Amino acid sequence: MEKFAAGEMSELFTAPYVIWGTGRVAQAFYRTYCAPEGKKPIFWVDSNAAKHGSRIAGIEVVAPETFYQRSEDMYAKGGRLSVVIGATGIFLLEILSLLERRMVKAAVYSAVQLDAACYFSAEHARIEKIAQKFSDEKSRHIYHSLIANMKSGRSVDFSLYEPNQYFGNDVIGELAQGEVFVDAGVCHGEEIDRAIHGGGIFVHGFEPDAENYAYLLKKYEGRDDVRIHPCALWDKDERLVFQSNAATPSASRLAGADAHEEAAGIAARPLDDVLQGAACTLLKMDIEGAEYNALLGAAKTIEQHRPKLAVCVYHSLEDYVRIPELLMERYPFYRFFLRQHSATSGETVLYAL
Repeated sequence: MEKFAAGEMSELFTAPYVIWGTGRVAQAFYRTYCAPEGKKPIFWVDSNAAKHGSRIAGIEVVAPETFYQRSEDMYAKGGRLSVVIGATGIFLLEILSLLERRMVKAAVYSAVQLDAACYFSAEHARIEKIAQKFSDEKSRHIYHSLIANMKSGRSVDFSLYEPNQYFGNDVIGELAQGEVFVDAGVCHGEEIDRAIHGGGIFVHGFEPDAENYAYLLKKYEGRDDVRIHPCALWDKDERLVFQSNAATPSASRLAGADAHEEAAGIAARPLDDVLQGAACTLLKMDIEGAEYNALLGAAKTIEQHRPKLAVCVYHSLEDYVRIPELLMERYPFYRFFLRQHSATSGETVLYAL
């Protein structure tokens, strides 16, 4: 099996192709690059039997076995089928491993890689401007390396990994007595537990998922140093659609206009309105793509209290550019750092001190 193909997007469309995956990443790739060019895949591939026979954009969803047989048939006739993997992280690695074990005779592309190559190449000038504003060479190296890895399809890079995400690392040390930690994107409270372990820290946690909110209320019942808010952070008061992910709770996210009708609506509020001028010494955001809007809604808090910031920028390609750009332009009194807390492309955090 060929590794990720390098080169222009046009290479993909020179041969018949399929898209493996039917989720958000796969469908976004189809809408952005395939549909506008009228280049439809032969079919979608998904291992979920419940989806087989259904259609997305009029194109059938089939089982992996159908893809294996079609690729073998084409190879036997001297042709070659292409497959675009519309998945990220561990799911991408699992599909690659499966294709390796089956010795599939196909050209393999990553939707994320192709998207990254197009986006980051177009935004080269903005990227270089951001890199120059980082406060240490280590951050510049990580930033350039992450972008290069995404463009080339390198899905694992242990050389960039740093432990202790958000605090307790070489940028933000352990929290001091009297600090006020705003944890946006609490999940099961792992970072809250780290923060309050030694006592003397107050935490505002924001968790919009109803089930998780109930769990957190029970977990921290009776504590006067933890307050959980049942809302998402945003730039205005609004009802948004929240898509919970039971299999991967940390991947629950605020959904866009294409959200499923059955997804639950949740309250979203600006941090400035919630805190109403109250102190904040560390603001952490890992809120699945809502970081940019949430930062807009925290402008007064940042200006007034100048908290340390730990903001995830890995939820979209655009976030690698627009979030550093926003903070660097609006708040020049900060020093900026970047650290990578995973061997894959996730868990990239922009720090500001």
